[in-house]
Amino acid sequence: MRAILLLFSFLMSLSVLSAQEVLLEVDFEDGLPAEMTADPVWSVGNASQLSSQFFPIPANTNFIAVNDDDAGPNVDSDGRVVSPAIDLSMVEGASLSFEAFFVNGDYDADEEAKVLLSTDGGANWEELLNMDGSAEWQEFLLPLNDYAGDTVQIAFEYLDGGGWNYGMAVDNIVLFVPARNEVELNNLTINRFENLVGEDASISGVVTNLGFETLTSLDVTWTVGAESSTETIEGFDLGYGESGEFVHPVPFVPGEAVTYDVAVSIANPNGEMDSDSTNNEAEALLSGVSFRPFKKVVFEEGTGTWCGWCPRGFVAMADMKENYPDKFIGIAVHNGDPMVLAEHDNNIGLTGYPGANVDRVLNGVGVSTALFEQFIGILDVTPPIQAGVSAEFNAESREVTVNASAEFATRIEGIDYRMSVVITEDSVVGTTSGYAQVNFYSSQTANIPLVGAGLDWQAEPDPVPASTMVYNETSRAILGGYDGVPGIIPANVEAGDVFEETFTYTVPENYSWEHMHAVLLILDNETGAILNAETTTFDLAVNTKEVYANELVQVYPNPTQGDVNIGISLDELTEVQLEVYNAVGQIVATRDLGDLMGEVTIPFDTKDLSAGVYSFRINMGERLAVKRVVVE
Repeated sequence: MRAILLLFSFLMSLSVLSAQEVLLEVDFEDGLPAEMTADPVWSVGNASQLSSQFFPIPANTNFIAVNDDDAGPNVDSDGRVVSPAIDLSMVEGASLSFEAFFVNGDYDADEEAKVLLSTDGGANWEELLNMDGSAEWQEFLLPLNDYAGDTVQIAFEYLDGGGWNYGMAVDNIVLFVPARNEVELNNLTINRFENLVGEDASISGVVTNLGFETLTSLDVTWTVGAESSTETIEGFDLGYGESGEFVHPVPFVPGEAVTYDVAVSIANPNGEMDSDSTNNEAEALLSGVSFRPFKKVVFEEGTGTWCGWCPRGFVAMADMKENYPDKFIGIAVHNGDPMVLAEHDNNIGLTGYPGANVDRVLNGVGVSTALFEQFIGILDVTPPIQAGVSAEFNAESREVTVNASAEFATRIEGIDYRMSVVITEDSVVGTTSGYAQVNFYSSQTANIPLVGAGLDWQAEPDPVPASTMVYNETSRAILGGYDGVPGIIPANVEAGDVFEETFTYTVPENYSWEHMHAVLLILDNETGAILNAETTTFDLAVNTKEVYANELVQVYPNPTQGDVNIGISLDELTEVQLEVYNAVGQIVATRDLGDLMGEVTIPFDTKDLSAGVYSFRINMGERLAVKRVVVE
């Protein structure tokens, strides 16, 4: 098979295509072109009408080609739509761009959506692309330079794998001849809040070669205010359609904990003029920060005891909790069962179960350990704000007091950030039939292997009886509302600003406070995204007269790679103790700091602490301070 270079999710504008020699262009607006052929399982028509007749198809252009497999498991939906013969004998190279939508409904490898090519009139076909399933339309670019001089046909093929799946849709097929020297600046890969004041901040991005010639060099310019730097970057080896990352050799150094506008442009691929420079510029924001906040990613997973595929969610949540204890926060949002919390269930907007919202940025996504690992990789970026939370339970009143804090690492203006606290409970069990978990992985039903969260689901019955089931991360209450409390954080903040809020919640008698957590969410109301989060177990309040006095204590440097200094300001002689808690609420260190008064600084060596986020709890008589410390 000849080597084919693939660029996924490539955005090819019509202006670029119009500048090239177009050999084939099909948008299906007038139906299936007479020169193309299609098996009977393929249909061409209005996208919205086909979506209602077949499987749900995201909005696209008016007319598309669709292969439907929603008729049932006993209906063979295999088939192709095939282009006419296209003569490439007079061109040095060609490329194929198209849009496709394909959902792998069975979550296995049997269902396939492919792009094929033939050079002998359809007698033999070779595979150019085997698509991955997606919840959205994808845009593809397949270079065909190796077929210069041939006469080719292109086929889009769907294989249903014998199951009851969804189908495949294609649109906007274009076969064209590229220019000789042309590049595109796809995006900048600057992590906005990663850059400490006074340290080098890399200016980087991704370029794509759209020229026929292999890209070996190009000029890159960055501009920040009055500063600018242009350098020729060499060492690329990008064939047509290939993308590569660049790092400008001259970094920018932020001088303050403020936000900078960064403009980047590219030019002169291989020392020649770019044939189309319309996509050669990009802008991004870069903020100098006084410290790097530690990020935790929140997975709100929709589940229900009625949902036969939801055991996959149990396994994914348990795997992530074990494998990413310092980055992952899971919240199980139940639907249609005895554990449902209506406020949470009604707001997450899921239409399929199991499903998930991740940081409320990736919404309605699929659920599996592999997918969750991808999502945490995408969203594990440094935020502008450090979240801190502690929770104390009063055994007499059954009231928990949640103290939430948000510390900013840089100046940000014109924001609408809010706080919300989700109360979750682990080890939830029930005795009624509503707590029995429907299990399609059982040998009694689909009989698909699935092991995790303490069970071999294939070996369990369908349903798994309530006596066997234990439910974790169960959403029990939302304090401050799903969208958070406005006004705690002002519109304009500076580096070092800390904002605090206290929430209270009365734990019902039938809930186990020992197995409960408070999850602080810091939300961007403009986008709905969770910017950062933190979680803590409930501590039993020994002295209900404790007064929180965080202003009396400063802990620095933060983050730290060695010693931290605990600065304490006391107006009278006071006995002081230090307790250090890890991210899962376990005490990892204690110190009796003695009787102190006045301005005192106590060093604390973190060499015995692994990298992560810790709560420093400083008890000062009837006053208490809780500080979050990041150990790198």
